[in-house]
Amino acid sequence: MTCFGACLAALLLLDSPSTLLAARLPGPVPSVPALSQAMNFTVEGKISKLSPGKFTISTEENIIFHVRYDDKTEIKQQDGSPGSSKDLRVGVSVRIEGELTESGEIIAQRIYLK
Repeated sequence: MTCFGACLAALLLLDSPSTLLAARLPGPVPSVPALSQAMNFTVEGKISKLSPGKFTISTEENIIFHVRYDDKTEIKQQDGSPGSSKDLRVGVSVRIEGELTESGEIIAQRIYLK
């Protein structure tokens, strides 16, 4: 049997991706973080749609993000002074720091007006 044939036969005997991974890597199979965990995320763009507690931004690359905020979200003016949800308007440029959820929504921790 050629190397190709032997390798193919070995692959066919393996019944799952974790078995395949274990067969290729020495030691224990590494764990993969759960996809349901939110991750830190920063994005800049202009507000294109606004409603209470949420808005949509569009980046320079025309990528759309949906952002949620609440009374715990820190909002800052350009000069560093505190802002409020009243400062959020369509057309305003912002930088968002928050958590990117599995659904692709950003839960804002900080909003910086630009």
